Amino acid sequence: MMSLVIGLSNLAIGLAYAGLGVLSAWETISLHRYRGWSRFGIGFSMMAASCGPHHLVHGWHVLQGESVSWPMLAVTVIGLPAGLIFVLLRLETMWGGQGERLVAVSPQRAVLLAGAFTVVAGWLTAWAFVQAGGDDLFQVLCTSAGFVASTAARDAGNDLTSITFLANVFVTVTYGMVGLYLADHQVRRRLVSGAWSLSGVALTGVFFTCAQMHLIDATTRGNGLMLVFDLIGVPASVYFLRVVKQLHNDSVMDWNRRPLVGAAAAPARPSPWSGGARSV
Repeated sequence: MMSLVIGLSNLAIGLAYAGLGVLSAWETISLHRYRGWSRFGIGFSMMAASCGPHHLVHGWHVLQGESVSWPMLAVTVIGLPAGLIFVLLRLETMWGGQGERLVAVSPQRAVLLAGAFTVVAGWLTAWAFVQAGGDDLFQVLCTSAGFVASTAARDAGNDLTSITFLANVFVTVTYGMVGLYLADHQVRRRLVSGAWSLSGVALTGVFFTCAQMHLIDATTRGNGLMLVFDLIGVPASVYFLRVVKQLHNDSVMDWNRRPLVGAAAAPARPSPWSGGARSV
């Protein structure tokens, strides 16, 4: 049952990432004559090009009998709500609907939710590392039997010096920082408007939970095909983090602020990260 839930959930997450990435790339290319090239759109497409296939491959291998764990199940379930909300809002936009909601939640409740998520994330990470034999890292550092300890860690399912581990930890940091910038933007927006953007909060949750998933995945054996997409995700995450940081610092112009050029009227359907109430 656990394998079925994790496998199907990862397939659904992978399809959602892939679909959003293709849509983002199409909008960026088709609307660049009106709005210029969207750095955010390009970065989002690059991120989805690695995360989407990563989850698809992971879900498929889990359904084929790859080992699973309780932390993996927990982080998968935790990551679903934010992803589902953002995808549903995006689909609503495509079908001509509102595509956005403003929610009035008190800052105290928001802080409580963020604090609870942080505690759960730390607990799941510690649990995953203990199950994977993460304590062998200290044996490598503190004794002369480093190779023996490293072999033990691999036998336990976790090689702390492998490319898979390092790549997943790297994107954990970069996507976590993306989530921090998006969260800071939502807090500033709440101070100005008195309400939270549901799409913006959902996208923030997507990157925090994505970072958490990659950290849990770092403690598993993985496979060669997943490693390929993990390595693609390293430069993609760096570029996307750079773009988000620039937008956060108001150092670049993008679709959320760029005036229309080359056309007298706006496109019929704006992207979810364009200006106005739909910005994230």
